[in-house]
Amino acid sequence: MNSRTGHALALLGAAAALGIVGDVLRVWVPARLDVTLWGVAVLLAVLALVRGGALTAPPRAAWLAGAVALILPCMLWRDSPTLFAFNVLAIIGLLVVAAPATAMQSLDRLGISDLIRGGAWMGVSVVGGPIPAAVADVRWAELPLTARTRRLAAVGVGLLAAVPVLLLFGSLLSQADPLFGQTMASILAIDLEKVATHLFLTGLMAWAASGLLRGGFWREGWLPPATFELDPRVPPATVLTFLGAIGVLFALFVGFQAMELFLGPGEFQALTGTTIAEYARAGFFELVAVTTLTLPLLLAADWLLARHEAAQIRQLRRLTAAVVVLLALLLASAYNRMLLYRSYYGLTEDRFYTLAFMTWLAVLLAWFAATVLRGQRARFMPGAVLAALLALLTMNVINPDAFIARANLARAAEGASLDKEYLARLSSDAVPVIVHGAMRLEASERCALLRQMEARWGVELGKSGPASTWNFARRKARGSVGPAWEAVRGCAPPVEGQGTDAKL
Repeated sequence: MNSRTGHALALLGAAAALGIVGDVLRVWVPARLDVTLWGVAVLLAVLALVRGGALTAPPRAAWLAGAVALILPCMLWRDSPTLFAFNVLAIIGLLVVAAPATAMQSLDRLGISDLIRGGAWMGVSVVGGPIPAAVADVRWAELPLTARTRRLAAVGVGLLAAVPVLLLFGSLLSQADPLFGQTMASILAIDLEKVATHLFLTGLMAWAASGLLRGGFWREGWLPPATFELDPRVPPATVLTFLGAIGVLFALFVGFQAMELFLGPGEFQALTGTTIAEYARAGFFELVAVTTLTLPLLLAADWLLARHEAAQIRQLRRLTAAVVVLLALLLASAYNRMLLYRSYYGLTEDRFYTLAFMTWLAVLLAWFAATVLRGQRARFMPGAVLAALLALLTMNVINPDAFIARANLARAAEGASLDKEYLARLSSDAVPVIVHGAMRLEASERCALLRQMEARWGVELGKSGPASTWNFARRKARGSVGPAWEAVRGCAPPVEGQGTDAKL
């Protein structure tokens, strides 16, 4: 048996074990904890296969493994579903970076086409599952089957062939003798639907695991990554005119924005037909979308003119720098609108993540200026990926739902209305902050909020076992709600209050 066959068999065996482990965790371990532990099991399987020579560690494997090791605990740290989804997406993104098809050779050289190729390859690998390893990597004819192995295989085939006959004859004999039938029925009292579910999910997880392992780390017999030799001959005047038209539009918009900044509330409403609150509420999504879509256009323009003369490249980069400055002003306008909106209506999860996304875009604009405008386009994507990872880790540290609850309770303490129903819908990350802040509210507001919290979390936080959801945030919340539930007992019936606008 050659080494490639042995390595492929080890990979398939590890994938099968991961399928079994995944199903056991699903049944016996609380939600979230099962996903996290399965991720740890995959990481350990990768390390074991790399040490055994079945898999090859990707370039710069240490920082990739370190990034995954930082994100995995975050999946058990916070309870927010949104943050949990971002953590999962970050791990998937790191797998794409690790894939052989991505062909990342250093931390400061990573192209957009590499990421697209790596993402497509990982998707195909997961869909293909164990098929490539079983068909292309294992040389079944070369397997050293001993006489004992052949006998065991023959016995297995015989048992499989006997199953339908045993079922038929057993059914007939059970009808012939009631006592025999009752005994066989008690022995074979199996929930076939449950068994089928276990087998299906185990197989599904093993299938996905084999695709992840082979697609992400298999480099044996790997062909050199395909290179794109596209050299479109776009005239420089076309690209410069295209960017110039975008810059003129942005400049006009920024001019209008600057004029509106100096208007009082009355003048603003008379000129625009909207109040400042309505103005704050509208438009920032569009501004963020414009900024998000323009960055790829600027990267594409730089790529199109990369092979032209130095004078034309300088013209492009001067024009691109002007567009970047205008983009920064557009982003500042969107940020200002969101802060205005927050001042009028409070903070919600969507508003928080929009602010976080705009902050990340601002970092990308600065990084774009530091790399692409200096002729180092290949360094842009590594910095963007690193900035995204740092942003994610920062959000895990900040605790978004607790931050939102703290901000809204602070507004309520200053006399603003409080959307108690929305606060109760936040994850358990916010529960200790809400309980603590409620004690500082006026009695009727406090009682109304605590009743909402008890209705949402009274039963949920009392759950335990595999049917529950487990993370450190819920454990902390469970220890903080006792005094709150006691305080509710002495409260008068709640009074419905005016909530904040939480439509965004």
